[in-house]
Order: sequence, then C-alpha cells, then structure tokens
Amino acid sequence: MQDGPDFRKELAYALDPVLFARERLRFIPDDWQGRVLASTHTRIILLCSRQAGKTSTVAVKALHTAKYKPGSLILMFSKSQRQSKEVLKKVASHLNKLGTERQYLVTDSTTELEFPNGSRMVSLPGSNPDNILGYSAPDLIIEDEASRVDDELHDAYRPMLATSKNGGQLILMSTPLGRRGHFHQIWTQGGPAWHRERVTAYEVNRITPAFLAEERAEKGRWLFAREYECAWADNVEGFFSEEDVARAFHRNPPILELAF
Repeated sequence: MQDGPDFRKELAYALDPVLFARERLRFIPDDWQGRVLASTHTRIILLCSRQAGKTSTVAVKALHTAKYKPGSLILMFSKSQRQSKEVLKKVASHLNKLGTERQYLVTDSTTELEFPNGSRMVSLPGSNPDNILGYSAPDLIIEDEASRVDDELHDAYRPMLATSKNGGQLILMSTPLGRRGHFHQIWTQGGPAWHRERVTAYEVNRITPAFLAEERAEKGRWLFAREYECAWADNVEGFFSEEDVARAFHRNPPILELAF
C-alpha cells in the first residue's frame, strides 16, 4: 500500500517557505534570500547586483504562494514580455523538482501557469499599460528590472492591490539605473513600510573575485558600480556625475573626474 502525503510535513512547508525551498526544491537560500522568502511585509524592494539570485528567490516565493494559498493570483511584470517570462520560467524550473505535480497543471504555457487549486501565475508585457487591464485583487505582484519599467506601467497596476486581501504583496527588484523613476523614489523615500534588501556582488559567493576584476576592467568605473555594487550611478554615457556638476558650482571647485 502506497503511503499518502505527509500532512504534517505539508503544514510545515506551508508555514515555512524557507523549509519548503530547502527540502522540496533543493534551493539553499543565502541569508538575504531567506529573509525575503520569510518576509510577511506587503511591500518588498530588492536592490541587487547582477546574478545575485533575485529571480530565483521570487520564483520560489511565487510558487509557494500558488501552492499553499489556493485561488491566488500572481502577476509578473517587466519592461518586455520576454523579460517577464523569465520569472515564470524560473517558477517552472522549481516546479519540475516537485515530482509529478507539473503534469496536473490546468494551464502550462510560457505566459501562464494555472494550478489545480485555482491559483494562477500570469506573465504580462510592460510595453503597454492598457494590456494589463482586467486583473484585480492579486495576491502577489512581481516587477522585475523595476528601474527600467516605465512609471506609467507601475502607476497602472498599483490600483489592482486596493482590493487584495491584506493589501496583497508587491515585490520590486532590479539593479539601479540612475536617480530617477519609481524604483529610485521608493528605495530612497518609500518609508518603513518597505522591506529593503541591498545585495552587492561581493556578498554573492557564486561570483568570483577574478570575474569581478575582469568586469571592472572592461566596463569601466560607472557601469561596474551600477551593475555590481548597486550604486545609483548617473548616466554612464555622460562625462560628469551629478555630484561632480554640483561641486563645480562650489566657490573652490576641485578638479572634475572624467566618468570613463
């Protein structure tokens, strides 16, 4: 006789997303990833280096929500449809580790996953805010590469959360892209309601010092700082930073540094 599901284990996984990640998905989170998975904040913002693991982390959170919160709606946005589908692909990759569960999906496509318990994950394009109309009361919204998403799209989907249970959960994640737009504004002025995580490349043991040295040499000071050190670097195509320009109006200005 085949054993049925271990309901005590399932209850433990439902209550502890980190345990679920470790034991069911064989995903061993870094400290910051564990904090994000366990966070009950309704608003989370992740300022991360390239390859820090932010997409894998939110994909685990999305899958845990869908599996253990029946009937949940999870929306994924990014600058383009291609990019927003990357989060869904990560979810599908995690789902494959759950044995036969994927074969029972009601819908399994590159833009939508629908679970037998009524939960849905939908990947949406960021090119036209009109394309996202019709969704309401999401349990989780993920905005990937948020520094590059137009403010118009961000403003268009935020009202969806008005009728979400307990306000829903919103996750913004990105590398920085200058001191402008909603991602920068929320990071700097969003207040205590936001759970913040800042993760530079030096904190990711999967990124070697040799690789970073190579990138620093090839990309130059400003681009490297933006992509790997989470610096709110100004436009890397400009000659001077905002700080340098401001200092130029000082009574005794220092010599300006060229930004290349």
